[in-house]
Amino acid sequence: MTPAAKIGLFVLLGLIVLGIFVLKIEDIPIGERGDRLTVRAEFPSVSGIDRKADVRIAGVRVGKVQDVQLVKGQAMLTLALDPSVELHQGASVRVSSLGMLGDKFVEVVPGDPNAPLLSPGTVLHGTSPPTFDDVLKVATDIGADVKQVTMALRESIGGQVGAEKLTEIVDNIDELTSTLKVLIQQNQGNVNATMENFKDFSTTLKVELPRIAEKMNRLADSLQGVVNEDRGDLHASLANIRDLSARLKVSANNLNAITTKIANGEGSIGKLVNDETTVDNLNDTLTSIKNGVHTIDERLKMKKFRLDLGFSGESLGRVGESRGVFGVDVWETGTKRFFRIEGVHAPFGRRRVTTEDVTYTYPDGYESSFTRETIKTDDRFTFNLQIGYRLFPRTTVRAGVFEGQGGVGIDQGFDVAQHPVKLILEAYDWDRPEKNA
Repeated sequence: MTPAAKIGLFVLLGLIVLGIFVLKIEDIPIGERGDRLTVRAEFPSVSGIDRKADVRIAGVRVGKVQDVQLVKGQAMLTLALDPSVELHQGASVRVSSLGMLGDKFVEVVPGDPNAPLLSPGTVLHGTSPPTFDDVLKVATDIGADVKQVTMALRESIGGQVGAEKLTEIVDNIDELTSTLKVLIQQNQGNVNATMENFKDFSTTLKVELPRIAEKMNRLADSLQGVVNEDRGDLHASLANIRDLSARLKVSANNLNAITTKIANGEGSIGKLVNDETTVDNLNDTLTSIKNGVHTIDERLKMKKFRLDLGFSGESLGRVGESRGVFGVDVWETGTKRFFRIEGVHAPFGRRRVTTEDVTYTYPDGYESSFTRETIKTDDRFTFNLQIGYRLFPRTTVRAGVFEGQGGVGIDQGFDVAQHPVKLILEAYDWDRPEKNA
């Protein structure tokens, strides 16, 4: 081989290597990579993104930015993606970076794989992260706010006056903590007593709640039975309502005809509405009635009443039951008498006696017969209607209806360890076999 041929071959090899470097550096697609997928994406800002910037999916490079243009104030990027990339409807793009100081790239989110493929020519709408200038502006605003706060603090607590204010605040806090300490020590006994009362209350509530729940269940069962028994009556009531609605429709038509006649001035009412003289006479009459009502109202205002609402719960230890009362006392101002109206959930309600004959046969054939009598008392909701009179400042007597029965009562108030206590004595329902009062 001649020297000229050797030189030519060497130059040819150098040109081939140089071409390979150019293809790699410029990322010029050839062969199968030449048929790339082109997608356009619109961004409000693509700072740091230029032509040849990477396009990645899940961190894997799948293409390059082919072109960057400005269209109607928006940055329009043309992305050249590998043919294997599939974009589905709902796909999105955004500008990201490799770390805090790394190069920026375009990240593509391909969308739901189960969604249809993206239509050709679809423009994706991208988002841009905050730039360093945006972060710097926010930091500047925060610094200005902090500066204003520190200046306000300096003006408020700076100098001799501010030092005196701080000293006064510290002294007030010290005095407050000392007062709280003394207050807690003085009321420790009351706090312990309150906690003990709350403990007793919670224990009682734990015992009574299951009974109340059982009573509510029985009430619900009773209501369900009533509904089932009265289903036929309910259908009949609905039929009556339909008939009533039809009659109301007829009445409405008649009323419409009457109002039409009144508007036309027909009949006495029509003349009353449309005749000015009749209206003036009616106004004079109403004025006289108004004056009379005003006089009656002024007289009624001379008497005033006071309402005292009350609620109490009682535990009947001997029989293991509870009793609840809710009511109101009506006091006439200036007098010592009052009226009491109460609703009572009483454990001693309707009394039922069941008698049955029982015959027991012993193993030797001997038979013994006896009569068993069962007495059962159901709960009930009843009422109290009483009239009372205050004999002394803390003594009142009452008479009237007690749980649906006639009776009398007396209330006596007194103090126990500086706490007000009321002793209530009631006597009613005299003919009960148990002689309960």
